[in-house]
Amino acid sequence: MAFPKLSKSARRKILFLVLFAAAVSGGVWKWPEIETWIFPPPPVITTPRLACEAVNGRSLYFNGIALTWLEKLRPELLTAEDRDPASARRRAFIQAPQNPKLFRQLDRQFRFDTLVLVGEPSNYQRLLDHLLDPEPEKRDFRLVYLDHWAYIFKRDAARVWQPSDGEPVRARLGKIRARDHATFLAMAAGKMLAIRQPDVAKRWLDEANSLDSRSIDVLSGLAGYQISIGRWVEAESFADRALARDAESLPALAAKIVAMHATKHHKDAYLFSKRLNTLLPEEPVRLWQHAQLAHEAQEIPDEIEALQRLITLARDDGRPAAEYEFYLGEAHAFEAINSADHAPLALEHLRRAVADPLLPAEKRKFAEERIATIRERAGLK
Repeated sequence: MAFPKLSKSARRKILFLVLFAAAVSGGVWKWPEIETWIFPPPPVITTPRLACEAVNGRSLYFNGIALTWLEKLRPELLTAEDRDPASARRRAFIQAPQNPKLFRQLDRQFRFDTLVLVGEPSNYQRLLDHLLDPEPEKRDFRLVYLDHWAYIFKRDAARVWQPSDGEPVRARLGKIRARDHATFLAMAAGKMLAIRQPDVAKRWLDEANSLDSRSIDVLSGLAGYQISIGRWVEAESFADRALARDAESLPALAAKIVAMHATKHHKDAYLFSKRLNTLLPEEPVRLWQHAQLAHEAQEIPDEIEALQRLITLARDDGRPAAEYEFYLGEAHAFEAINSADHAPLALEHLRRAVADPLLPAEKRKFAEERIATIRERAGLK
């Protein structure tokens, strides 16, 4: 039986239908990922555009990620030094999120009226905790804006951010898909958790879950909430569900590690930390966490490697390295139990730590005692 001759357009249609049928039959469970690839989220979700539009002030402090976006979206807010990659001011700004003392030195110098912190809170959690540490009425900077990407603080603001302030921000999203709205809610809830507002965060997460219960952002956010209330098993379960959909989800991996560490599964936490390290190899906060996990898992060579890299990065950035030197000296001292070759290295790094005036007093005393012990036992000067 002879088949009818097909036109070129008919052949294209049939090919499309065949490919579509193959895609559906072979990978229907991946449709959300395919849909996201074909129809990506709008910039209002994937960039800190809303926060940058909300910023105003005469003397601005910002972290490194905020600088990148302010240069693109609000360059008029930046000084000439801010725009100069080689300036001491710009470098100090980038260092300050992990060094509240440096932030206070900068504040005394420049008297900031506005602070902009963009991105994952773990990258500036020490500064965030410092800003929130005093009693509310004694805080010189108060939170006035929060969205899925950023916080904005104002000096001596008349009122502090309230959950109801999130509604005008949501209105600025415009008409977006439910799954994108869920992403916004889940990411914003993560910001709320970082400033110790778990009840508000849970309400937003519940709404996000009702909009898209399969969302990786929502699942990771729910894991973060369970961590905030100390429910480690539930946190790990949500993290596992997110990782089943994306094995490289950074928030889900981070939640998984925290939950395993809290339940004393140190070796497993360390192994997942190694996986996360491959995705964020040069991030100081992540490297420091990995060094601690390696220590608890008795993976001292890996701890030493992470601390050495932290010291190098700190020196390159002009940041203090005394505490890294202290812990590196301790790690070599631990290894010296089995190999005398580590004793001189322990002395070298502990002496560097003691020589740094920024080393906390309690660590200085401990390091001096450790130096004396190593010298006596190893016969070193």
